[in-house]
Amino acid sequence: MIIISISSKELAAMLGVSASAVSIALNGKIGISEYTRNKILQAAEEYGLKKPCKSTISSQFINLVIYKKHGLVCSDTAFFSELMEGVSNQIAEYGYNLQITYFYGSQNYQTQMKYLRSSNSSGIILLATEMTKSDILPFCTLSKPIVVLDSDFSMLNFDCVVINNRLGAYLATNYLIEQGNKIIGHLSSRIDINNFIERTEGFESAIKKSDCISYTIKISPTPADAYNDMVSYLENNNEIPKAFFADNDIIASSCVRVLKDKGYKIPQDISIIGFDNMPISVMESPRLTTIHVEKQIFGQKAVIRLMEKIKRAEQCSLKICINPTLKIRESVNKT
Repeated sequence: MIIISISSKELAAMLGVSASAVSIALNGKIGISEYTRNKILQAAEEYGLKKPCKSTISSQFINLVIYKKHGLVCSDTAFFSELMEGVSNQIAEYGYNLQITYFYGSQNYQTQMKYLRSSNSSGIILLATEMTKSDILPFCTLSKPIVVLDSDFSMLNFDCVVINNRLGAYLATNYLIEQGNKIIGHLSSRIDINNFIERTEGFESAIKKSDCISYTIKISPTPADAYNDMVSYLENNNEIPKAFFADNDIIASSCVRVLKDKGYKIPQDISIIGFDNMPISVMESPRLTTIHVEKQIFGQKAVIRLMEKIKRAEQCSLKICINPTLKIRESVNKT
């Protein structure tokens, strides 16, 4: 039986992929694996979801530019899926269409910048999670309204919408301290991006205000590599801290699996807190205490600010900071 009325959002939920992945597949753009593309297109045909007709596309659109330096952080995870859903929904409320463009740090910058300059988009939202200062400098030359999302480049006069990473890491670390922990480990990402650097600063700020001892363990931010890094650490260290703050939930969850495989009980033997409140945090047993980020609101605020720049031609730049909160579950024990 073919369901004619299925939407792209419903198809995404059914297949367990992001709404942006469905859009990419239907529009024939790059950015997803061939396996995912074929799975989406096959399901779209089965359930009667047709490819967009080019003649119906409005001339007014916002370009969401997703910068990928290496793709180890900015990937097709639930975090970015929710963030982009917030962007997409808010753009639709303004009557604009969304175009997704992938900008690769490993490819020719001039060619990609030329495309952005020639595009007739009304404005750009730049997902800059993996960007450094040198990466974003060429974007200063764009004449279009632009809002940077998920990385603070306000010192370059960009409008930015960011997470208060320092506050989130401070809240997590301080909670571990309040539970009586005296030795606290930081499961710190091997990949240096602005978000993780700021989380390190928040962690260190909480430690400095206490009498605690801290340890830093470098862990890759991808599930398989994070697991292997934690295995390697345990094989070379007889003693480990009894509490950890992890730079994100992927690192936390991967390390929890290693610790449990090695016979440790969570939280009886070791407490751990993640960051981002991704769905994986509630799939763990026990459920992961983490830092909650309003991901859809995060994306929505970027669109709202961009529309202010488009409609009012505002010249001043703003930094909008989304404060996260501590989501207490069962992965932290009072000592």
